[in-house]
Amino acid sequence: MDKSIWQKIKQSEFTAVTLLNTIGIVVRLVTALFSAKILALFVGASGMAYMGNLRNMLASLEAFTSFGLANGIVQYVASHRADQKRVEQFVTTLLRFMLVVLLLVSVCLFVWRRELDLYLFEGAFSMTNLFICLAFAFPLQVLNGIWMAFLTGLSQFKKVIYLNMIGNVSGLLLTFYLVYTQGLGGALYAMILSPVVLFFVSLFWVKQLLQLKWQPFDFSLIKPLFSYAVMALFSAVVSPLCLLWIRKLLMKHTGVELAGIWEGIQRISGIYMLFITTLAFTYFLPQLAKTHLFQEKKKVIRLYLTAVLPLFALGLAVVYLTRSWIIPLVLDDSFNPMIDLLQWQLVGDFIKGAVLIYGLLFYTERLLWPYLFCETLFFSCYYGFTYLLIDHFDMEAATLGYTLAYIIYSCVLVVYFSWYFSRSESKHTQV
Repeated sequence: MDKSIWQKIKQSEFTAVTLLNTIGIVVRLVTALFSAKILALFVGASGMAYMGNLRNMLASLEAFTSFGLANGIVQYVASHRADQKRVEQFVTTLLRFMLVVLLLVSVCLFVWRRELDLYLFEGAFSMTNLFICLAFAFPLQVLNGIWMAFLTGLSQFKKVIYLNMIGNVSGLLLTFYLVYTQGLGGALYAMILSPVVLFFVSLFWVKQLLQLKWQPFDFSLIKPLFSYAVMALFSAVVSPLCLLWIRKLLMKHTGVELAGIWEGIQRISGIYMLFITTLAFTYFLPQLAKTHLFQEKKKVIRLYLTAVLPLFALGLAVVYLTRSWIIPLVLDDSFNPMIDLLQWQLVGDFIKGAVLIYGLLFYTERLLWPYLFCETLFFSCYYGFTYLLIDHFDMEAATLGYTLAYIIYSCVLVVYFSWYFSRSESKHTQV
């Protein structure tokens, strides 16, 4: 029986989601190629460095504002989706809570717009109006992320992937228009306006699945989310901040141009990492959340390691072998120093992809303190190695530090979860 279930998952739903996800990645790749090329031609390496600062700030702010609830929402909805009335009350309660938070954040963005402008752009130029626009657009960006989490928890994998495709295409068109007409300023505006389109599409699909109507506010429904929120919020805030600090460290020691080269590495890395991260969070996270049996969890992990990771490794090998062709194509010849630096990023990204499935277990098992320890260890090592190596390796210190940090992180994860599963199975046997 177990074997038939395993074959059914492997041959039907998983295969369909994987194929659609692959199509989505191709769309993302094509749009990212055009977007990166446009930015390289009209903005340049230094402009991409400042764009990276804004991107990391937005990511941290979104995680902080949403309390990192996305994975907790997926876990909760996946566990209770058979009870539609409870899910609907959960949705309305969470929405009312978030609207209050978003109003406060929008006011803060407006009030401190000049301070944010100076910190991110370091006086090179001023765009305070950008943050006024952000005060209105940012709430929709956060709510779009919440709607997508609901769709994922309801196992609406196809809709989530379609949303990503729509976002990629609309983002490209908006970026092209604004960059062409306004240069770097247009590129910055495109970053904050692109998610607005997705908000209305995701809201439309959520309303088709759930009846969103006024219901009594019940804080007990969303209270369990905050244990997930501490985990998600920690890395979602610290990760972009760590990248921001590393970029500012590179700008100080190597200059803005070389920091922009490193930002180009992050952009290319983000493109190919989408294949494995999208599949992990849209398919494997709900699968792990639905089952409480460790043998079933092991089957999900085995499917990931045997069916997904080899394809990911093959893709990384192709990127490495064609890097001297890809980099000038995606960006331009001024980014050619990336050719000699990309290998360490690829090694680190492979290790990241390999242990990503274990990272999901922190959420589904609600392992708060082990999660905080491992994440703190990784980000401390990442920034620490970069800081220690930068005088000897210049810009390569960042990619080398990234790989060394993931080697340490992966070893800790494998040892911990080997012990965790062994202990859990021992307790189950005793019972």
